[in-house]
Amino acid sequence: MPVMEGPLSKWTNVMQGWQYRWFVLDEGHGILFYYTSKEKMLKGQRRGCVRLKDAIIGIDSEDDSTFTVKVDHKTFHFQARDADEREQWTRALEVVIRLQNRGPSSSLTQRYHPNLPEFEKRLTESDAYLKMLENQIKNLTREEGSAERRGKSETRRDHQFRRANV
Repeated sequence: MPVMEGPLSKWTNVMQGWQYRWFVLDEGHGILFYYTSKEKMLKGQRRGCVRLKDAIIGIDSEDDSTFTVKVDHKTFHFQARDADEREQWTRALEVVIRLQNRGPSSSLTQRYHPNLPEFEKRLTESDAYLKMLENQIKNLTREEGSAERRGKSETRRDHQFRRANV
């Protein structure tokens, strides 16, 4: 159940900088989902998500529109249009974080999150599969490089052999 949704900019990296994204704050799952546009959100084409259990909101006093969400040893940087919009987002995020941190024993949490343990289990499994796939890609890339080097070496030997037998 979305508590809030709307545009924010998200810091991606030094090369890309701030990128416009459409965010949906889901109280039911305790997750901040984001999409490259509202249209992509309507199509269900998610770009990513930020799990909010045990998250910490950070506010930079030097700037009236940026804030951070720190969770799982990662820091996500966001920029609202202005101070008022930042205030709306940070308050809504804090409410969802508080609900998430109450734990499964809370009757309020059980009412809103009947399948949260199963969801978290599947999220953990998905992360494990992602890491496995990343490792397989690294191994394949390494093997491809080795095969390419072997192929060049064999081609060189064949060429030298042909020259020697001419």
